[in-house]
Amino acid sequence: MSKAAEQTTVAGSTLQLNGLGVHSELRNEWFLNGLYLTNKTDDADEAVTAPGAKRMEIRVLADNLSGRRLKRFWIERIKNNNEASNVLANAKSVRDFATLMDQDLVTGDSITIDLIPSDATVISINGFEVGRTAPEAFALILRTWVGERPPSSEFKDAILGDISGAQRSDLVARFQATQPTQARIAKFDQAAIAAREAEERQQREEEARKQREAEAQKLLEEQKKLEEQQKQLEEQKKQAEANQKAEEEAEAERLRRELEEAKQQLAEQQKEAEAQGPTEAEIEQMRNQYSSALGAHYVPYFEYPLQDILRRHGKSSLMRPRKGQTHGDVSISIEVDREGQLVGGSLVSSSGEKILDDAVMNALFDSVPFPAMPENLPGETFKTTVSISIPAPQM
Repeated sequence: MSKAAEQTTVAGSTLQLNGLGVHSELRNEWFLNGLYLTNKTDDADEAVTAPGAKRMEIRVLADNLSGRRLKRFWIERIKNNNEASNVLANAKSVRDFATLMDQDLVTGDSITIDLIPSDATVISINGFEVGRTAPEAFALILRTWVGERPPSSEFKDAILGDISGAQRSDLVARFQATQPTQARIAKFDQAAIAAREAEERQQREEEARKQREAEAQKLLEEQKKLEEQQKQLEEQKKQAEANQKAEEEAEAERLRRELEEAKQQLAEQQKEAEAQGPTEAEIEQMRNQYSSALGAHYVPYFEYPLQDILRRHGKSSLMRPRKGQTHGDVSISIEVDREGQLVGGSLVSSSGEKILDDAVMNALFDSVPFPAMPENLPGETFKTTVSISIPAPQM
């Protein structure tokens, strides 16, 4: 058995291979996953909550997996294996992680998700770091393997070390043999990526420099034109004085006044334009309209949890619905950024039934993205409370 596969190092800590498992979707093998911990354990809660550095390592077995599909896959897995309130409290970290996993992957690609305690959750692909998110995200991700809804019970047992020695040896050998190609390694080489970005940045700066030069030339030509116009006015005034023609002097004076009035009007128009902006009443109206728009956007995503209600209260509950059991009113807090992405959310008032509350909060995450904030609405984020009336189920 390979010692290299049995141990690894994260943030200066030596970790032990706790278990390996093959993750399949619709009978198709997607990943070969390994969990590394400071101390081995067969207890799922201990694996999640134990202190110290940790690593989740993934080797891709599928021919190809689209980034868009993987992003949605991780969000759904995290939601299905964690409390809705915990997911919402860490909405930004979950969104950041799913965005980092929006990568088109092929057979042999290697993904590591490392927990550096009190610092970050670090995501690397084929040996190169692609990004970081909050350390709290690691526990949410790990529960997708060992939570209440893992890929399979056999997979969860394998990750927690409950497999035979022969099975473990076979998986370790397969784990070692699944490696990225040089071309795939180069794709995620941050030095090469940085060089390309520097080249693109230099090109953008050159284009911006040329644009600035063109604008400066245009301003120079306009200034020259204005100077020529001013010179013409001065020559007309001198000619009028030389010829002692009152009419020409009056004309020159009229032109001067018109020029001064035009400048004054332009200055006033600029001042008015700078002073323009929405009034407090208009801002309040925008807030109310945007809050209504968030609520209207959210409502279609709510699905009544009929099966969970039947399991808890029985079929008779549908014959005799009771408020606080089969229906009720829920208030939730929603906070979004300017693009309409979810920043956070929480339960403000309960319906009286946790199943209904959880369904409302899960639908909140499904409804991302929300409509973007109005351009004139101040603030980097917008927070409001939305009330949802859950009707009694119909037979």
